[in-house]
Amino acid sequence: MSEGLNASEIAGCLEMARPVLARYTAGEISAEVAIMRLLLALGGMTPLAECLAALARGAGDEPAIQELQRVMAAHQSTLAGAAELVEQGLARERAGTIAAIREQFDRAVAIAPEAAVALYSLGSAMTLDRATAELVARLDEWQLLGSDIAALDIGCGIGRLEAVLAPRLRAITGIDVSPRMIAEARRRCAGLGNVDFMVCDGTGLTAFAGRHYDLILAIDTFPYLVAADPALAETHIADATQLLPNGGSLAILNYSYRGDLDADRQAVSDLATRYGFAVTRNGTRDFTLWDGATFLLRRMG
Repeated sequence: MSEGLNASEIAGCLEMARPVLARYTAGEISAEVAIMRLLLALGGMTPLAECLAALARGAGDEPAIQELQRVMAAHQSTLAGAAELVEQGLARERAGTIAAIREQFDRAVAIAPEAAVALYSLGSAMTLDRATAELVARLDEWQLLGSDIAALDIGCGIGRLEAVLAPRLRAITGIDVSPRMIAEARRRCAGLGNVDFMVCDGTGLTAFAGRHYDLILAIDTFPYLVAADPALAETHIADATQLLPNGGSLAILNYSYRGDLDADRQAVSDLATRYGFAVTRNGTRDFTLWDGATFLLRRMG
């Protein structure tokens, strides 16, 4: 941090941070997610660091602020990569073509693989592992895993789920629009015989016609489809009906990033009715580290 902010800039940072801090101090989001949201709101590492320093000066004895400082310090070595994604505009979903999304993730994974997959990891492999373990625990709790289950993971990124779920499933296929993500996933999952990866075109799942899966996962994938074109999200749900048996599950974790959970619940409910799914979890908050919303659909006969 070569050049500090002046007093008015720090005051501006604190004002921009206020909504995030309100959610954090109310216990709605974790410290990691709060720092991620502050980084996105403030736009870079310098304003983030100085904003947190100003907070510490004003309320340094408050446990919530101390926890933010602790998490910030713990991720100091990896935050630079996460901040670079934000500063280069590679950390947000963007409306536009699938080609633009592909380019975004190809560039992001080359800079900071863990942050490219989940910015709330703050670039830390250890934090991403914690979040992944909690996700797998919920999948287990919802009885979606088993040695007889074949899964399809839409938007698999660097293969973090495949590496953990391979011993828990009969087979898992990871797909992503980003060739560089898929290359990284193959490298990380080399030697896992029941895992395979494919680059997809992001327009739907017809390339998998004739295959059958018991579970389809979409972790932070639908927000990019919705941003590009809501019809793409609908197409993926429609195609899922052709790949899942009666009773098969489609787990969508985050439908959009538009900040209107009620609208997302209505959209998913409408699509589920249209394509023969029962909604068993409609926008529930089931995680402690991550603030993702769960939409769990089961295919009806």
